[in-house]
Amino acid sequence: MRVALSVVVLLCFLSFAGAGGAETVTVPAVASVRGIAPFFSDVRAFNASYGAPLTVTAQYRCFIGVCSSSSSSPQTFTLGPRESRPFDDVCVSLFASPDTAGAIELTHDGPAGALVVSSRLYSTSPTPTVGMFVPGLTLAAAQPVTVLTSVRNGGAGAGFRTNVGIFNPGDAAVTPRFTVYDGGALLGTATPTAPVPAHSGVQINDVFAAIGAGAHATSNAVVVVESGASGGVFSYAAVIDNATTDPIFVVGAPDQPVPAGPQEIVISVKAWDFSPGGPVSQPLHLSVGTTYRLVFRNVDLPDTPNPRHGFSGVSDLGLPATNNISAGVDFVIPSFTPQPYQRGTYPFMCTEVDCGGDPEQHNGMIGLLIIQ
Repeated sequence: MRVALSVVVLLCFLSFAGAGGAETVTVPAVASVRGIAPFFSDVRAFNASYGAPLTVTAQYRCFIGVCSSSSSSPQTFTLGPRESRPFDDVCVSLFASPDTAGAIELTHDGPAGALVVSSRLYSTSPTPTVGMFVPGLTLAAAQPVTVLTSVRNGGAGAGFRTNVGIFNPGDAAVTPRFTVYDGGALLGTATPTAPVPAHSGVQINDVFAAIGAGAHATSNAVVVVESGASGGVFSYAAVIDNATTDPIFVVGAPDQPVPAGPQEIVISVKAWDFSPGGPVSQPLHLSVGTTYRLVFRNVDLPDTPNPRHGFSGVSDLGLPATNNISAGVDFVIPSFTPQPYQRGTYPFMCTEVDCGGDPEQHNGMIGLLIIQ
């Protein structure tokens, strides 16, 4: 079967229990797929003890592809003192599950830190081989809110694409939200189609396409990941060169929680564009259930003729209009919370007749507000 190339993002997180209890080393995303290009996960397990063997039980948590009952059967192996065991193409060699992806939990009863796990994700085509090393992280890396930086999309030549995902180490389902910004401007939000079960994961392939901004080119975007769980999740991004399939790995860094009040979005207005909004910039994306403070601010250059703009409002959403967005005069909608029944695309426009000194250009100053 063909499994999407982009499901093969690999990360390796170490989840430590307290001293004296069972310790679990979790590889939350592994894959053996042959889609547009083949990708494989190689795993290494090492017993750090100088004198005691270590018995390890590995459990494959398959959630992509045809996940058979045999693939979920635990596999047990013993590592001698200072022994390292290789598991090349681990989904096949240890679990006999080709064309699948998921997570692996490796549990042992030795002291904390006795089991060391590393992994590598690589492709053999079109360039054999390209890939990335993914570091191990302790359970402290699971955060309620994280941010992914160095995110890219599009660009010259074949360009780039970015896949984002999470692994849920908790015992209850979570519903994460991925919000994409470029230079501080909100591009859009993506959520999984269903809650992510305990000890499982999810990946959103080509996140810019998922938020309706597939044509947007950037090398400086960030993705904020809200876990929907107090205990947090592990988040990651894979930024992939479309020409070579060479990926880089970005681990989620702790981020500030969303403020209790409305989330402020500044819409920069100039001849002849709303940013965000359009027609030159990306549409203005808002998420259902989030309360926003919308600030329309004039940013015309000092020598712009007739540097005054308006906003037609959106009557279907109850958003008011104005005829005065000028230097030093902001138009503010202090609170707006999109509702589920309001999902859709809403056009708006500048209401001034000749902003920027060119009526023909002004006629095209039409923006889009998209509620997701």
